[in-house]
Amino acid sequence: MKGIVLFAACLAPTLAFGQQTYTNADLTKFQVPGAYTNEDLKRLAPLPMQKAPAVAMPRVEPSRTESAGYQALYDSLRRARTALAAEIDYEKQRVDRSESAFAGDTRDYGDRLGYRTMTAPLIRELTARVALLDGQMNDLADEARRAGADLDRR
Repeated sequence: MKGIVLFAACLAPTLAFGQQTYTNADLTKFQVPGAYTNEDLKRLAPLPMQKAPAVAMPRVEPSRTESAGYQALYDSLRRARTALAAEIDYEKQRVDRSESAFAGDTRDYGDRLGYRTMTAPLIRELTARVALLDGQMNDLADEARRAGADLDRR
């Protein structure tokens, strides 16, 4: 109960002053030199806007071999990522099995005792490699987009 009262006492100033809003009429109270009011902003001239790009860049169509090269590299990265993700899943399934009641004989030192601790560095390393491959795949997709090549990311 004492904690709730202390919490309410600390929270009361925030609730009292947290929702206070200020208007242009409050500027006279604060005496802020050079502060803009809404009327000052309405009197300013509108900013010029550019309606069209200054220079229109010509569209360069990539060659079929260039698109095929990007696609082949992307596919190889995706295959490597899929293999690493499958290995992570396999190791996590072994960890789950080692901690379950179905792991077999408790007198056996196979995948049962401390297997999670034993495989933690491997799983972290595989997860880091998957993240690096994801970054490489995104960079390659950006590079292909800048080159104008079509890339199938499915």
